[in-house]
Amino acid sequence: MSAKKIILLIFLSVFSVNALSQQPFPFEEQYKLARYLTGKFPDSSDIVLNSIIEAAQKDDKPEYLAKAYYLKSFNSYVKSDAENTIRYAGIVFDISEKNHYAVGKALAYRMYGTQYAKLGLLEQSEENLSKGIKEVEHLDTDEGHELRGMIYNSYLIFLNEKEYKKKLYYSRKSISEYLGIQNQTRRNELLISAYTNMGYNLSEINQFRESMQYLKKALALVGNDNNYLKCCILHDIGFSFSKNKQPDSAVHYYRKALYMADAFGFTEKKIEITGNLEQAYVAKAEPDSAKTYKIQHLLLKDSASYNKSITVGKVLAGEKKEYSRKLNQSQLLSGALIAACTILIFVLGAIGIRIKQLNEKNRKITAEIYQKGIVQAPYEEDSKDPDEDGKDTEQMTTPIKISPEVEENIVRGLQAFEENLEFNNRNVAKYYLANKLNVNTKYLSAVIKKHKNANFNQYINALRIGYIVEQLKNDPQYRKYKINHLAEISGYSSHSAFSHEFKKIVGIHPSAFIKSLTRVS
Repeated sequence: MSAKKIILLIFLSVFSVNALSQQPFPFEEQYKLARYLTGKFPDSSDIVLNSIIEAAQKDDKPEYLAKAYYLKSFNSYVKSDAENTIRYAGIVFDISEKNHYAVGKALAYRMYGTQYAKLGLLEQSEENLSKGIKEVEHLDTDEGHELRGMIYNSYLIFLNEKEYKKKLYYSRKSISEYLGIQNQTRRNELLISAYTNMGYNLSEINQFRESMQYLKKALALVGNDNNYLKCCILHDIGFSFSKNKQPDSAVHYYRKALYMADAFGFTEKKIEITGNLEQAYVAKAEPDSAKTYKIQHLLLKDSASYNKSITVGKVLAGEKKEYSRKLNQSQLLSGALIAACTILIFVLGAIGIRIKQLNEKNRKITAEIYQKGIVQAPYEEDSKDPDEDGKDTEQMTTPIKISPEVEENIVRGLQAFEENLEFNNRNVAKYYLANKLNVNTKYLSAVIKKHKNANFNQYINALRIGYIVEQLKNDPQYRKYKINHLAEISGYSSHSAFSHEFKKIVGIHPSAFIKSLTRVS
C-alpha cells in the first residue's frame, strides 16, 4: 500500500472518530475534502460523502445533502457507472426541487446532461444542460461562476469534431466563468479542466502550438495528486502530438495516461486511450502493438456498450413511464376542461338567450313609447308630503270644494309651469308651486289629482321623464350624454334617483332605452 493511501486511511479513521463525538459536524470542510478526493480516489471520496449524507439527514441540511449526492453521481460517472450516475442525479434533483435549491437543480441537470451525452441521448443531454444554465444564469457568486463553467464544459461532450467552432466557443465561455471566481484555489482547480478542454479542441483543428500552451497551463496547475485530471491532460497531450504527426511522443503520453487510468479505475478514459494507442502504433508501423491495443479497446468498448444499452433502456423506459403518467394526467385534465367548457357553453348559451329576450323586450317597450309616448301611471296616495296643517292632504276623505275660477287659475298655472319646463328645477316642491300659483297645497293637490290623475310627486316625475324621453327621441345628441348628465338636466339630485324613476315609468333602464332607441328610430 502506498504512503498516500496509508495517510488517507489514517485521516479517514480520525474523521470517523470525530464524527462520533458531540462536536457539530463540519459540513463545509468535509465537503471540500470529498470534492478533493473525487478526482484522485473516488472510492475514498464516497466514504466521506456517506458521512456527510448521514449528518445532513440528521441535522436537516438539504443543501449539503444535495451536493453530497451530486459528488456521488460524479464519482459514478468517472467509474463509468451510468445507472448510478443517473440515479444519484435524480436524488439531487428531488432534494433540490423540494427545498427550492437552484444550485442543486443545476448540478443535477449538469450530471443528467453529461451522462446522457455519453449514452448517445444527445437531445436529452442538450435539453438538461440548457435547464442547468437557466437555473443559475443570474447567480453572480463564485458558486454561480463555477456551475456555469462546469455546464459549458459539459456541452463539449455531445459536440462532434466538425462542430469545432461551437467547441471553442463553449471552451472560452467556461474559462471566462472560472476566471470570475474570487477564490484562487478553487479557480485554479477548475481552470485545469477548462484549459485541458481548450487544448484538446485546438488539437482537433491542428493548432498544435496554441494547443500545447493550454495543456501546459493545465499540467502546471494540476499537481501530482489529481489523478483523473492528470490522466486526462496526459492523454490530451498525446492526442495533440498525434495530430501533429509525432506518433512516438503521442505513444509516450498515451501510455502514461493509460497507466493512471488502470491504477485508479477510470474505465471510460481507458476506452478512449486504448483506441488512440492503436492509431498511434499504426502510424508508427508497429502492427503487433496496434493489434494488442485494438483488442483491449474492443473488449472495454463491448463491456461498456452492454452496460450502456442496459442504462439507455432504463432511461427510455423511465421517460416512457413519465410520459404515460403525464399523458394520463393530461387526459384527466382534458376531461375536466371539456366538462367545464360544456357547462360554460350551456351557461353562456342560457345567458345569450336571456340577453336576446331582454333586448327584444326592451326593443318592444322602446318602439311602443316611440310611437305612442309614455303611458300615464295610475294614481297613488302620497303619504310623504303632509299639508301645511300637518295633515296628509292626499288621504283626507272629505272632498275639497274649489270654486271654478280658482280651479281654472290653477290649471292655467300648471300649463305655464309645464311650458316653461320649471319641473326640471332641482328645488321644485309642492309648497314652491302652491306659493307660485298663490293657492294652498290642498287646492294644488286636488287639482293635480283631478286633471293629471297623479299625486304631486308622480306629476313631477312624469313630466321630467317624459321630457327626457322626448329629447332622446328627437335629438340624437342626447343619446351621447352620460346618465348622470341626463339626471342633472331633468332636476334629479343623483344618477340612481333618475334611473329608478325612469325604469319605474318607462319600464326599462335609461341605458337600455337609449340602446334600443337607435334600433327603432
